[in-house]
Amino acid sequence: MLGIALYPNKTTYEEDVAYLKLAQRYGYQKVFMSMLQIDIDDPKKSIRRLKESIAFANELGMLVMLDIHPMVFDYLKMKEDDLSYFHNMGVQILRLDSGYNGRTEAMMTHNPYGIIIDINMSNDTHYFNLIQDYRPQYQNLSASFNFYPQRYTGLSLETFQKCSRRFENAHIQTAAFITSQDANVSPWPISDGLCTLEVHRDLPIDVQARHMKMLNCVDDIIIANTFASETELKIVQDIMQLPIDYLNVSFYEDVTELEKQMVCTIHDYRGDASEYMIRSSHNKQKYAKETIEPHQYIRNIHRGDILVLNNDFGQYKAEVQIALQDRKGDPRINVVGRIKEDEMILLDSLKPFQTFELKETR
Repeated sequence: MLGIALYPNKTTYEEDVAYLKLAQRYGYQKVFMSMLQIDIDDPKKSIRRLKESIAFANELGMLVMLDIHPMVFDYLKMKEDDLSYFHNMGVQILRLDSGYNGRTEAMMTHNPYGIIIDINMSNDTHYFNLIQDYRPQYQNLSASFNFYPQRYTGLSLETFQKCSRRFENAHIQTAAFITSQDANVSPWPISDGLCTLEVHRDLPIDVQARHMKMLNCVDDIIIANTFASETELKIVQDIMQLPIDYLNVSFYEDVTELEKQMVCTIHDYRGDASEYMIRSSHNKQKYAKETIEPHQYIRNIHRGDILVLNNDFGQYKAEVQIALQDRKGDPRINVVGRIKEDEMILLDSLKPFQTFELKETR
């Protein structure tokens, strides 16, 4: 599923209605909201605004995911074994920003309203195993990562993948956050973007979405800040519907039309993978009789370069490669272009035997 976020204590009801309608038009099904920022000077107003926007999201048939903390139960003078308050609000997913002891989370999944208890999956600990020990109702259990408003505090890719592996075989819904570069509303005073992965913070939203899709670590992607532009909403929707992952290429001036044609097509990442390059031999036979002259200017090879093997490379002629490491130039190799700089993080997400497409940057 795709999701958006709303922070009703920072926006008007009319703005929320317009954004919800727009997101639904582009296939977004989940809405993240938070109870962590209740205005202590006027809590009734904060909760009233929250309820208004939740009610409209319910009218549109969207799933409402409400972020809470154990202190919220203390504030509302409620116990964790009674979720009727949240049911009456119209909440379908209750996200626990901070957890309990495992037993409490498991008990909460047995609520009579079918409210899904969403646990925090941002730490590589045995927390999830502890919940499993107490026999939760798995259909009422999901998990999601945090987002990180402070620059440099987002998760590393290694941590993200390690945490995800703990949930891989559980068959529960998982989610992570990406950040809009057009939105200007955040739940916190300090916000340098709201992303799960630190590497995503300054990237265009299409690269973030493509990276998440290629990593294949979570089921749902939520745009964490408000209001993402219509263009961004459509871009993310389009990416999630694509059957083949792609990377954008910028060509050098001395590239030939034939070389462009060889590069801008669908490729197969060879299974006998090298640490120096991604090899695509898929179209080699197609261009076997074509003339591929060596370039006059011999460039050194750098990570992300697009390589076409020329006439002088014998049986390897017409092979297309993407460099993964720097190395010296070779007169038998035409360096015809580069992967777009913003997309370098996608290189490591391509896997042997994967089909992918290269496109010219416009």
